[in-house]
Amino acid sequence: MGFRFDVVGVGALNLDSIAPVSPAAKALLRGSVVWGAEGRVGAATVDAALRTVQGAAVRVAVGGSAYNTINALAHIDAGLRLGYVGVAGRLPVPGTPLAGRLRALGVDTGMLREEPRELSGVCLSLVEDGERTLLVHPGANDRMAAHLEVEFEAVVEYLSAARIVHVTSFLDQQTPVVLAAVLAAVRERSPETVLSFDPGHVWAASGSAPVTALATLADHVLLNERELQALGTTGDDTWAADRILRVGRPGRFVHVKRPAGVTTFTRSGPLLRARFHPQHPVPVERVVDATGAGDVYAAGLVAALAGGAGLHDGVRLGMAMTRHKLVHLADAGHPGLPAVFRAWQDGATPDPS
Repeated sequence: MGFRFDVVGVGALNLDSIAPVSPAAKALLRGSVVWGAEGRVGAATVDAALRTVQGAAVRVAVGGSAYNTINALAHIDAGLRLGYVGVAGRLPVPGTPLAGRLRALGVDTGMLREEPRELSGVCLSLVEDGERTLLVHPGANDRMAAHLEVEFEAVVEYLSAARIVHVTSFLDQQTPVVLAAVLAAVRERSPETVLSFDPGHVWAASGSAPVTALATLADHVLLNERELQALGTTGDDTWAADRILRVGRPGRFVHVKRPAGVTTFTRSGPLLRARFHPQHPVPVERVVDATGAGDVYAAGLVAALAGGAGLHDGVRLGMAMTRHKLVHLADAGHPGLPAVFRAWQDGATPDPS
């Protein structure tokens, strides 16, 4: 069938900021957060905390896992037709609104709900002596379930018009319930649409039936080692991958990302097949920013698959783009992604059987 989109992202939209802990931040947050852990906070708290670190932040960027993937895809200059499903709130810093940023990247926003009066999602990472305290405010992202319910049929039609749909997590409990129903309808309407799913650790460790349903629907489940063991409910990689792949349609893959390479698992009849795709890790002393590296891996994978490449070449492009991202702060290195993509094209090989 003909597709309107090559890739559509589904996920939260946030402002991500990393800053050292200031005395003002400590005084503001005393008794309200657990230092060294992740905590959900209200709009007033995160807004006040951001003001205490203004000028000290070492990284401020629009983020959210699916946004990071779509942002990287828009930069590789592959002519991909991109779309996004989410809820865009008001950024707590000056600049172009979230919807405008997506449109500037050439991303269709027909299924993006705009909530300019509500604060966007915010993730503020306060660092002290190497320890991070995460203040997370979901903001307008908490309206995603309502957006999907109201626009259910329109969203299903939108996603069914995509060659690949890449899905990432939300913080509320209702969104995965509605999202699983949406993707089940997409699977029924458009069996050719490939579903890619990166649950992140919170969803992977949730034990949630809707999250399990999303993993079962996905053709590609993207995990790190800790997420694999959480989602597969066992510390053994092979058994964990087998549990994830035991149900669902044939030809599904689990990707397990590690510094030395990526292991892909798939089932062939009753047998589980594993393949290790090695890479040369970036030396630790050269790593500038690892935040969002897994999202850039997803971008490389789905870019290759959208262009008709096989799994091996998709993993190879994902790893190459990840190595490039690791040596740059946030998306500062994205203008160099077209060169990474062209180098991959020059060396692309048929997927081995």
